[in-house]
Amino acid sequence: MIIEKLVLLTEKAARILSFYRDVLALPVIRSEKDSFTVQVGWSELTFQETGDQPAEAYCYHFAFTIPENKLEEAKEWIEALVPIGTEAGQDVSYSESWNSHSVYFEDPSGNILELIARHTMDNGVERPFDPQQDILCISEIGITTSDVPTAVDQFAELGIMTYRTRNDNFNPIGDDNGIFIVVGKGRRWHFTNKTAESFPVHVTVRGLGELYLVEGEQGLLIENKK
Repeated sequence: MIIEKLVLLTEKAARILSFYRDVLALPVIRSEKDSFTVQVGWSELTFQETGDQPAEAYCYHFAFTIPENKLEEAKEWIEALVPIGTEAGQDVSYSESWNSHSVYFEDPSGNILELIARHTMDNGVERPFDPQQDILCISEIGITTSDVPTAVDQFAELGIMTYRTRNDNFNPIGDDNGIFIVVGKGRRWHFTNKTAESFPVHVTVRGLGELYLVEGEQGLLIENKK
């Protein structure tokens, strides 16, 4: 599943533009008064202001894939710029079932970012880590809902199936290239003290089109515009 475009909401685009442009060194494609878009490998990431002040600050979790053999170098790069997340005294997450290593950090608005090296992918490089070349794509976005199994069934109707592990509160769907992390409200995000809340997501998936995802009274609502 190729995530081509991801649009997320923010209270103040200007507050985080410099982080993505200057700290992460992601090329800016577009910048307006209330939004901006950066290039993330083959993906585009947009932050859009709503004009309304939400009851809670927007907080999304998303991940960038890096070459599978560059986690340690990527960690050295990012921890020189921002604090990285820890859990049980560890600052690197290893998933045996996914065969991956990750580091976590936050942007100035509190969004939870992840650099993930997926050892199932043949994308290693034999040169020093370079963020401008080696942040390859957006490969994960967290989707929070009150009813995970029903949401997963809806995605299955679109052809997006469970990835490796699942339960009623945590069910990744997709494949190594792109994953929706479907989680229950209130579940703690890995390597943080933050809990998952529902915020609108607009994502474009190659071959599937645009998906507008918003939590309603009865669970996740999915609108697909091809």
